[in-house]
Amino acid sequence: MRSGLVCAAVLAAATLWAGTASAAPISGTPVPPSQPLLSKVATFVCVRDDSGWHYMRGHRRVSCRPVRPKGVGWGWHCEGRRCGWWHRHDRRFYD
Repeated sequence: MRSGLVCAAVLAAATLWAGTASAAPISGTPVPPSQPLLSKVATFVCVRDDSGWHYMRGHRRVSCRPVRPKGVGWGWHCEGRRCGWWHRHDRRFYD
């Protein structure tokens, strides 16, 4: 009997506390618009010339790697001055 009374009291208290919770702002001031969840990302084109893979950031040259080809077996490989995605089974560069 005593545990039933305690359970009823806990249930009543939980109901009262849940009723007072609110997700609305307390003040009547307008809420500023929220920031977008996605932001713009800078993109660049990685090109190859005699000196290797790079892209230009203003007048400055920045080293980079092109996007990895789809599929399994591609790895970054350098032979002398030539570097690029190399397929280990087909033994060829991705062009």
